[in-house]
Amino acid sequence: MKLSRLLCTLLSSVIAALALVQPALSHSGTAQDPWSPAHIDMLPDEIRAEVQIWNAACGGSIAAAQHFALYLTVPGAEFVALHFDDFQCRSRAVLCNSAGCLHEVYVARAGRYRRVLTVRTYDIRLSSVNNQAFVELLDRNGTSRKLRWNGSRFVAK
Repeated sequence: MKLSRLLCTLLSSVIAALALVQPALSHSGTAQDPWSPAHIDMLPDEIRAEVQIWNAACGGSIAAAQHFALYLTVPGAEFVALHFDDFQCRSRAVLCNSAGCLHEVYVARAGRYRRVLTVRTYDIRLSSVNNQAFVELLDRNGTSRKLRWNGSRFVAK
């Protein structure tokens, strides 16, 4: 009898403790707004200037999520991929259509950035194999197309 009462008390304590646990939040682990102008402000100067142009088309107050800009470095070049599906814009149709959202890739050589790819697609992924840069374009159907960096632009693999 004492054992069942002890188990009941222990079980009640565990249930009460679990009720106090806060639910886990995705990505950041905090309840803060995931959209922040700081994610744009941290971009390299040339890229930030290009992104700021969207302020007017989006109706002002642009911001970005943490994974808006993703980086890849290979010998001789650094790539920055911008994912506009992680970009806050009041006029969403400006950035996204039935093919997907705008994605841009920039490359830096000697500290200067230039845009080397602009595409509307579901997602893109930067990767490297044997110090060679690749970008994979993914459409809504799950099919993909891989492009290889040839030193000046991305070309079909």
